[in-house]
Amino acid sequence: MTEKTFDPDAFRTFEHEGWNRLYEGYHNAWEHLTTQAVPPMLDATNVGSGSAVLDVASGPGYVSGAAASRGAKTIGVDLSERMTELAAANYSGLTFQLGNAEDLAFSDNSFDAVLINFGILHFPDADRALSEAFRVLRQGGRLGFTTWAGPEGSAIGIAMGAIAKEGTLDVDLPQGTPIFRFADHEECQTVLKGIGFEDCSCTNLLLTWRLPRVDALMESFRNATVRTSGVLAAQDPAVLPAISAAMTQECKPYDKGDHTALPMPAVLTVGTKV
Repeated sequence: MTEKTFDPDAFRTFEHEGWNRLYEGYHNAWEHLTTQAVPPMLDATNVGSGSAVLDVASGPGYVSGAAASRGAKTIGVDLSERMTELAAANYSGLTFQLGNAEDLAFSDNSFDAVLINFGILHFPDADRALSEAFRVLRQGGRLGFTTWAGPEGSAIGIAMGAIAKEGTLDVDLPQGTPIFRFADHEECQTVLKGIGFEDCSCTNLLLTWRLPRVDALMESFRNATVRTSGVLAAQDPAVLPAISAAMTQECKPYDKGDHTALPMPAVLTVGTKV
């Protein structure tokens, strides 16, 4: 097993370059999936007319767009220039800007809600980003973030299992937050309470990733995710067909004929700044 050391700058650069390259692929492959988590997150954080909302790791702008449709005043921030441009094109009239989740360019007590939809694992220092969310929230404001649940019964588990079986997961990529760290409800609540959040809760969400074909999983990961595409790029090219075949085989039980509906369990975590 390769010994890895944590280098936050290397991981930030890896993520920045990756999302600038894969922004269109992410939008095409993940829009239907990740937007399923937005309504429950907006409900749990009491986002409504007049709410001041900060959308961190805003990506293509889905959270900002949904919050604005409820009458909220939104600002989206993202590390990637291409993602920010895409969000502005998707939701004209809303505000999107470059920003660092670990050093937010906003005053204390500025927002009623800070929302992070599947972005928490893309920060070099997730704890610092959550502390920044606490700082910019007003008293009574709520944080909501989503992350993927464990690999069991998940398309992520299918992909990781196929790579482990036919290739290797031990590749030389910058180390980041463990993918399933915040799948653990106790870990989520411990971290938030340590920062100062109260009324912390976690809710399991069962999302469904709709792919056009039963053999589309590897293509979707290669074209739309930074870490998994990096893992696949590091494989011996000779084993890639076998990895793809293994993913396809595991996806067959979810084949609906005209599409494939893969389970993607997630966790919604919410905390209040009292």
